[in-house]
Amino acid sequence: MPDRSIVPRSIKGFNRYINQTNTLLVAGTPENYTRYNWTNDNLTTWQDFENAWLSLYIQYRNKATYTTACKNDLLAIISNAIIYANENRLILLVKASKNLSASECATFNIPISYAKIILEVQHADTSGNKTKATSEGVFPHLDPKAGGSVHVQGFTETTHVGRARKLDGYDLLEYAAAVFYSGTDSLPTSADDLRLTIAHSSKASFILQTAAMLSNLPVLAPGVVAPAKILVIFFRWAKSKHPTLNGPWCGAFTTVLL
Repeated sequence: MPDRSIVPRSIKGFNRYINQTNTLLVAGTPENYTRYNWTNDNLTTWQDFENAWLSLYIQYRNKATYTTACKNDLLAIISNAIIYANENRLILLVKASKNLSASECATFNIPISYAKIILEVQHADTSGNKTKATSEGVFPHLDPKAGGSVHVQGFTETTHVGRARKLDGYDLLEYAAAVFYSGTDSLPTSADDLRLTIAHSSKASFILQTAAMLSNLPVLAPGVVAPAKILVIFFRWAKSKHPTLNGPWCGAFTTVLL
């Protein structure tokens, strides 16, 4: 049965939700959480849920370390996050914010009608016009797999469900990405960060291998347990023959690696 709650109650759904909402909250200038009228305490608590989640989720996804207790701990985090969101009206605050984009609605799992004002005045160019760049961003689904790979599915901001597909008129899904340890200070906030590797896929659904993106991981002292690894990645629609017409980079998306 599909999970239809705004804050997902399934482990897989909540993993995506907590990662992507936390990334969105601290993006922008000023940071988006202030636009949503969240307090500093709201932001810190929401980040604490993700920090508690990361190591447990890795243990849960690994057959060698999976335990029922681990699963129950993850479900408890989900329950506590939902209670906290409801008691502090976090989702209602997002819904009440002005100038929400379709991507923001998708990230918070709220109806796209809340972005109606923007959609009425800003239409993406989906005609394949070779002389006009699109304003349509990429909304990705990131599904981590064993061995550090990630299944990437690219969608447009306005059609972020169904089968992954490239924006009409664009033949590439370009990305800028790197791997960091969780808890790293000053993670990339734009695709121009020199720590990122820029590459592209001709397919909207592909497996991203991260083994060549580990150069930013510091050497740990002997006996120190390595923190969870996270992928930080930005996307945009691109044209191989008309790069000056590439779409805008989206904000950062993150996911824990297995």
